[in-house]
Amino acid sequence: MSKLILGTRGSKLALTQSSMIAAHLRALHPGLEVELQVISTKGDRILDVALSAVGDKGLFVKELEQALLANEVDFCVHSSKDLPSLVPDGLTLAAFPERADPRDVIVTPAGAGAVTGLADLRQGAVVGTSSLRRACQLRALRPDLDLHDVRGNVDTRLRKLAEGQFEALVLASAGIIRLGLVGADGIVTSDGATFVAWPIPAELMLPAVTQGTLAIECRADDAATLALLAPLDHAASRATALAERAFLRRLEGGCQVPIAAYAVIAEDGLTLRGLVGSLDGMTVVRGTRAGAPADADALGTDLAEDLIAQGASVILAELASR
Repeated sequence: MSKLILGTRGSKLALTQSSMIAAHLRALHPGLEVELQVISTKGDRILDVALSAVGDKGLFVKELEQALLANEVDFCVHSSKDLPSLVPDGLTLAAFPERADPRDVIVTPAGAGAVTGLADLRQGAVVGTSSLRRACQLRALRPDLDLHDVRGNVDTRLRKLAEGQFEALVLASAGIIRLGLVGADGIVTSDGATFVAWPIPAELMLPAVTQGTLAIECRADDAATLALLAPLDHAASRATALAERAFLRRLEGGCQVPIAAYAVIAEDGLTLRGLVGSLDGMTVVRGTRAGAPADADALGTDLAEDLIAQGASVILAELASR
């Protein structure tokens, strides 16, 4: 095979991530041509409504998967956290490249004073976030904060911050790093404005399921493409992704539910932490499971069962009835 068609969303971050994977493939397979084909998704088209209010799973991937199934593209690169917990019949997640920083960051305008993290935000500070997961944990940690939904790509959100619509944003560290917006000193630059990014420790705020991980999807019966993609798979990142996705799958959660999970692999094996919370942050159930990376899927399911036994099912039922 001398050419592959890579289906991608048209956002700056999606194009950056897809171009990065395309470059890796060309380096791995000299002579291979990789062409990007931009596909608009529902999530890209609906920008004036909170993601949690749209109600669909797979807002940013459905049209890409349809193009795969129709043989219009050979593979797709996704932000793994955008993927529903179930992969459509006929498709497979061929590779999980090495995970980037999974943490969230607090971003404030440069010169905003002595803000070095979440604890330093002033009482009642206006904070922008598009995530129910982040909002839930922020409310549990800082119930005084004034949280507002913010949509748009990273540059758009930062522009709104620069304009004073917010005093701080909560963003994914991996996104601003991959976009090349953040320097080693934590200074973020976008459209001539300067900001400071402060990582929020995962111990304080659990990331979204598979945050910082890319997922490469193709047709399950496309042996040639699977073989070309195989070298991009990172074993530890696959194991952590499978554990977190199994946790999400058992809970049947999506954008409408504050669910978080974070798996790490060390010498003693894989450790998975997860939580389910209410929208107001008043009720949060948490748990931990540890075991062998080979048992990642079972660990994720077991942790979800633990949280359900603790009362997560009540939270989920209340959210489903809204």
